[in-house]
Amino acid sequence: MLNNNNNNNDNNIIRDQKAKVSSGSPRGEVGEIDTRAPFQSVKAAVSLFGEVKLANNKNKPLLRRTRLSSENVLDKETQLLLARKEIERTKKLFESSESTRARALGDLERAKRTMLELTTKLKAVKDSKESAIAAAEHVRKQAKQLEEAKSQKNIGGIAVERKQQVDIAREHYAITASKIDAAKQELNRIRQDFDAALEAKHSALQQAAEAQRLAKVSSERVADLRKQLSTMKEGIKQIKLAAQEATDEQARIVSEKDTLMQSYKAAQEAAENKLNSLKKEYDPQLTENLEIQLAQTTEEIKVLQKQMKQAHAAEMDSMRAVTAELNKATKSLQEAADEECSLRNLVASLKLELEDVQKECAELKEKEAEMEVIKGALMESIAKESAVECEDSLNEHKLELEKLSAETETAMKEEAVIKEEAEHLKQAAEAARMLAKEAEKNLQLALSEVEQAKASERKALGELNVLSIKPDSASNITISKEEFDSLNKAVEESVAVAEKKLAEAEAQLLVINARKNEADKKLEANLIDVEEIKNATEAALKSAETATAAQSMVEAELRRWRQQEEQLTAL
Repeated sequence: MLNNNNNNNDNNIIRDQKAKVSSGSPRGEVGEIDTRAPFQSVKAAVSLFGEVKLANNKNKPLLRRTRLSSENVLDKETQLLLARKEIERTKKLFESSESTRARALGDLERAKRTMLELTTKLKAVKDSKESAIAAAEHVRKQAKQLEEAKSQKNIGGIAVERKQQVDIAREHYAITASKIDAAKQELNRIRQDFDAALEAKHSALQQAAEAQRLAKVSSERVADLRKQLSTMKEGIKQIKLAAQEATDEQARIVSEKDTLMQSYKAAQEAAENKLNSLKKEYDPQLTENLEIQLAQTTEEIKVLQKQMKQAHAAEMDSMRAVTAELNKATKSLQEAADEECSLRNLVASLKLELEDVQKECAELKEKEAEMEVIKGALMESIAKESAVECEDSLNEHKLELEKLSAETETAMKEEAVIKEEAEHLKQAAEAARMLAKEAEKNLQLALSEVEQAKASERKALGELNVLSIKPDSASNITISKEEFDSLNKAVEESVAVAEKKLAEAEAQLLVINARKNEADKKLEANLIDVEEIKNATEAALKSAETATAAQSMVEAELRRWRQQEEQLTAL
């Protein structure tokens, strides 16, 4: 509507100028003024400028869209860098899993060797234990025989032989006890080695499970990376589509610009045509008015040209920004394509590595299956042997416990009997001491009597000597020969009696001392026997405790083996 009104006004002005020229004017033709106004009117220029502004406003979402696409490209680049780092980490995990797998295989081989060594050592220990048990039974039989021989209480020669047999039996018992202790120490060492081997085996199994878990995690990570690569490919496709849309939009803008330029040229040509027509229909007044209008229009045109220049500069800036962003997008697309190629190569290498790892895992699974078969057979045989051995050991332990309980009961009974004998011996020793004291008293009395007899004899001899020296004295005693002989006999008899009593007292004292020594020896022997019985009972209790502990250890070991079998079957 505005364009039509402007055209009508221009036509009316041209008609007025023609009328003035035809009526005659004092001025002639004036030189041409080349204003080169590209517009028909100011409104047309404003309308065209508004269209340009609208076109520039239309370009702004494109800039925003391209900025968003560049941000998406940066996000994709960061995701690609993260994917590279993750792939490097998965490679390291693969290498660590392979190293752990190799270590696990080495540990399994060592565990096999230790199992074989421990089985041989267990057999040797069983043989030594059986020999020690047989020796202990032999010693027990000899001890029983010696106890039976001891209970009979024969004469001194038999007692000496019995003592020798007891000493020999004690030596044999000490030797067998040392052998049993050595066998126990060897068994404990073998148990420790067996526990260490089981721990090494368990750690190897854990390492193998960890390697499998790492392989599984790495495969899952590779699957995630594949998904991420697929998402990145989709993002790259979207970026390509956005770039294509941007190029299409740029082509559309260029085409719109061309159309605008053509419209500008058409408007300029129309204006030139109008100016030419106006020049032909020249009117001075009209020219003045036109010059005024032309000055105004030129100023407006300058303003519009400035605005157009600014708009063109803004458009060129936007075009430069768009081209820069397009260049960046193309570079990022190229980099993404290169990255995609490198990732494809990496994925191909990872596929090859995965195939190798899968082959190795298959080989490992085959080896593990073979190992499981061997292990199953070994475990069955070990379980059977261990069950039989456990039953035998339990039966043996039960029999040993019964024997030990019987032996402890007999030992307690023997200890009670020995205590009673010790009490009797103590009483006998006390009686012997009392008798010894009485014998010493009698001996002292006999010695005093002997001394008195000797003193009386010396006195009598002295008197006889005095009498023999003084034969003429008034105090001479006349005694017959018979009396003298009787006195001598009495003196000799008293001396003989005193000596006999002294000899009897000494003999009795010797007998008492011998009995005392024998009683002391018996008491010491009984005390030694009591100590030995106590030690035997303590050893029996300790062996019972060790038997119960061994039983509990065997049961715990069986439970642990079953748990390991269940874990292996679960794996």
